[in-house]
Amino acid sequence: MINKDRIKKLRAGKFWSQEHLALIAGISLRTVQRAENEGKCSLESQKALAAAFEINVAELNVKVSATIWDINDPKIEAAISWLEIINSGEYALSWSKAAPVFQVRIPNSAWVEMITQVRKPLGQIISRSVKSATEHNALPGVADGEYFVIEFSASYEQKASALETVTLQKVASEWKVAGYFIN
Repeated sequence: MINKDRIKKLRAGKFWSQEHLALIAGISLRTVQRAENEGKCSLESQKALAAAFEINVAELNVKVSATIWDINDPKIEAAISWLEIINSGEYALSWSKAAPVFQVRIPNSAWVEMITQVRKPLGQIISRSVKSATEHNALPGVADGEYFVIEFSASYEQKASALETVTLQKVASEWKVAGYFIN
């Protein structure tokens, strides 16, 4: 037996379908479905799943206490939509789509210059997956409110491993980017 919620969380964090996970792991779709629905699969299948997620087999049994964030969560969708604007090189548009707190801190022209210097040397994005996501009512340097901080593990043509942090703020009923950092 494995923790079926852990499998779902790992897969959702990489934005993989069950079919994609089966392909990457080299196991059948039915095995993935059984692992996610019943928590059952052979030791060989557990090893294949662990290899696909690049984790130790023992980590498939870790209890999941956090919310399972997936691509359908409006906060994750907002972050990904904004990052897609960045990926396309439309930096001025990304500034205009950001939260007012973002826009007040850095003028559009300064943002475009800074993000161009940071992102251009990295090349095209290869992959991005959610590493962690946390909700906050207060963050340093900004007024209290509703915030959501997402860390993405990312890979670029010229940087195999990067950590992107996107901070969202709820503005009216919409989630907007209030901060972006790449390391």
